[in-house]
Amino acid sequence: MVERVTNQLNLQTGDRFVVLYGTNTADSFCTDDLLLQDIEQVLHRYLQNQGFNRIVFYSGINKLYFLDQNSLQNARLQPQTPPPSSTNEMGVKGGPLGKRRRLLGRQTAPENSTSNPTPNQPTPPTNRRNPISDIQCISYFEHFLQDTRYKSAIVFSDVEDLRMFDNRRELFGRMGIWAKLPPTNRNLCLFISHHHNQQQLQQFCTNIAFTFLANWLQNRDKRTFNIVQLSAPTATELQHLWDYFRLVHQKPADWETRDKLITAITPENQPLNTWYDRFAAAPELSINVAKQQNWLSGNLSTKPALERLEELVGLRGVKDAIRRKMRALEVAQNRAKQGISTEPPRLHLVFKGNPGTGKTTVARLIGEIYRDLGLLKRGHLVERGGRDLVAEHVGGTAILTNETFDSSFDGVLFIDEAYTLIQGGENDFGQEAINTLLKRTEDERERLAVIVAGYPEPMDNFINSNPGLSRRFATEIFFEDYTPAELLTIFRQRIAGVKCRISPDLEASLTNLFQQLYDNRDQNFGNAGLVENLFNEMDELRSHRVIESGLDAVNEPFQIADLPPQYRELAQRGTQDKETLEKLLEDLDNLTGLHSVKRAVKQLIEIQIANQKLQEAGLLKTAEIETRHLLFSGNPGTGKTTVARLIGRIYRALGLLKKGQFVEADRRQLVGQYIGHTAEKTAQVVESALDGVLFIDEAYSLSRGGNSQDFGQEAIDTLNPLMENYRDRLVVIVAGYSQEMAEFLDANPGLESRIAQQIHFPDYTGDDLYNIFLGMCRRDNRICPEAVGQRVRDILLFAYENRGKNFGNGRDVRKFYEKMVAGLKSRIVRENLTGDGLRTFALEDIPLWS
Repeated sequence: MVERVTNQLNLQTGDRFVVLYGTNTADSFCTDDLLLQDIEQVLHRYLQNQGFNRIVFYSGINKLYFLDQNSLQNARLQPQTPPPSSTNEMGVKGGPLGKRRRLLGRQTAPENSTSNPTPNQPTPPTNRRNPISDIQCISYFEHFLQDTRYKSAIVFSDVEDLRMFDNRRELFGRMGIWAKLPPTNRNLCLFISHHHNQQQLQQFCTNIAFTFLANWLQNRDKRTFNIVQLSAPTATELQHLWDYFRLVHQKPADWETRDKLITAITPENQPLNTWYDRFAAAPELSINVAKQQNWLSGNLSTKPALERLEELVGLRGVKDAIRRKMRALEVAQNRAKQGISTEPPRLHLVFKGNPGTGKTTVARLIGEIYRDLGLLKRGHLVERGGRDLVAEHVGGTAILTNETFDSSFDGVLFIDEAYTLIQGGENDFGQEAINTLLKRTEDERERLAVIVAGYPEPMDNFINSNPGLSRRFATEIFFEDYTPAELLTIFRQRIAGVKCRISPDLEASLTNLFQQLYDNRDQNFGNAGLVENLFNEMDELRSHRVIESGLDAVNEPFQIADLPPQYRELAQRGTQDKETLEKLLEDLDNLTGLHSVKRAVKQLIEIQIANQKLQEAGLLKTAEIETRHLLFSGNPGTGKTTVARLIGRIYRALGLLKKGQFVEADRRQLVGQYIGHTAEKTAQVVESALDGVLFIDEAYSLSRGGNSQDFGQEAIDTLNPLMENYRDRLVVIVAGYSQEMAEFLDANPGLESRIAQQIHFPDYTGDDLYNIFLGMCRRDNRICPEAVGQRVRDILLFAYENRGKNFGNGRDVRKFYEKMVAGLKSRIVRENLTGDGLRTFALEDIPLWS
């Protein structure tokens, strides 16, 4: 038997019809006794082995014909005694591809085989000069299907011929009647179609009004047997072809590499006819010839897949998880060998990770590993996107998904972005694909491994959307982002692939560049894909440089000049000294005033450092991450924004935040104009601040809308759970006037419970304000004479002592300073100042305090 034809056939199910389709129906097949046959011959032998003793074929050209004498005889004679037993003997003759069939029904019958037929019983044609008509064929079909004295099978060798069948309406109507025959009648109709997929076949049947078969195909989405999409040859069949050439054609063959060759070519999914031509033209059947003549689409490796997995850059957690999975599967195999009853192992996996982390590469290796363990026969990879399984009309999705599964048999089906199946809305057919996926992953768990992959959070939502998915995909493997060192290693591998090298200066810049890219990554970080794009851009720039300069096109190293412009500044930025905690604390201490604030911030830092030390010592009893959100209260200009920026940088230096970026927002960025808009805007702002600090100034304005149509409260309600869910990746600092912020928290107790500490920013003293003024002078390299300084100090002391509720603190000092600068510039023009006079303040430059 040829397993790719017969493995999915089950004639004990009561089915009246069997369909075989796909482009491989036109292929040749190599049997275990080294005969090259076509699909009709393979089916004929299979049906004989199943006890069928009247096997009739129909085609548009030959009409009715038979491949064995016994079937022809049983079609002509209707004896009153029980029918003779079937025989496997065929009418055959030699040919270049082995033994070929003889169309017995197209010859004149032997004289001694004729007899008078039963009255009103049709007699099959015996004279090739008087071909039978389609109308007459219907009578024969009806008789063969209704007559139970012989076990009959009618094989329509090309369904497409039915388009030209005379009186199709009557034929299709009869088939509807045959479907209702009692189960004691075991006669069959088999259809062979060359349509590429079931959807095309179903559409063809609809177009020719063969609605019975079209509906039958559509309604069988939950049953996978007796509707067979013929695959490419299996390893066993290719071994038979190898033996055929070795024995029949005396082709030289390398026995030592036989198994490796068959293992390598099987996943190529090429028809047997292709391999016949390649074997025939090859001087020898061996691995070396396969490499020389480019038989393989990928690189042929003699290393085991597990060994190649270990050689991949990074992916330590992935490798550990796969090793655990393989050991569990090996134990299950050993138990089965010892007769210990266990359920067939589930080979399905979930891959979660950002793009470019090697998910597809590892999936391909998983297929080979499963094959090497004997869990899958072929181990090939079929790759699809989630939306590739969804059709645009009712019923089409199940067909499309089933065909995808059929093409993946004995291998791995890799579904990238599988979560898109649940993102199409109510009128989408994604759920239909999931329903089919659930059944097939369970029914074919011994013949198929399905890997669903995508971003971590959407994949969690996908798996949790259906209890059946979580049961079938119990093993999850997380693909972490590549580290900067691993990204550099991947880049070096690409350089080595073109037999080139990197200059030392460029290597240092790339080290800095990958560190910067890694530190500022988000969920769209490209990982190895980013490295690939960078290499391609640099290779193009290098090519231009070496050709224009007349340098060695092959051996000239990659230089800094080959970095794309958008990466050069980022690479240079990485050469600066990293911000250390000590330096940032020094910046904090250098701030004017704010002594109580500095003490509070240093206490926060000490708590976080203590937590890290306790965790390293194994003494931190809880794995819960403490909330780090803060409330800053105080008048404007007291340094709240400056300190908030510093906290982000400090937490980054401590390793608590990956980026430490500062995102500032107020009511305008958070509140929308209609229901639902606010939640969307707030979520977007929070997402932009992940791994950093979100600073919300005048936060109390969110709850001061004043009417039921205001959506500020919606922003607060959206913010609350996000502060909890992302407490490990986000520090939210809400700020504003002291009294208003107290009222704000009273009105929102859920928000108050998420605030770790409240820090009050007092007004600057008069001396603090004067020091802020002097700091601005130093920053801008301006000279403030003693008399001018004393006058400014007196003004600032008076302003502090007479401050009101809206005192602007440092903000007012900045405005005062800017007015002095404007006065100096006017004086420069009036008095034609030069030298130090261009940067020296005078008493007349001092404005009135307002």
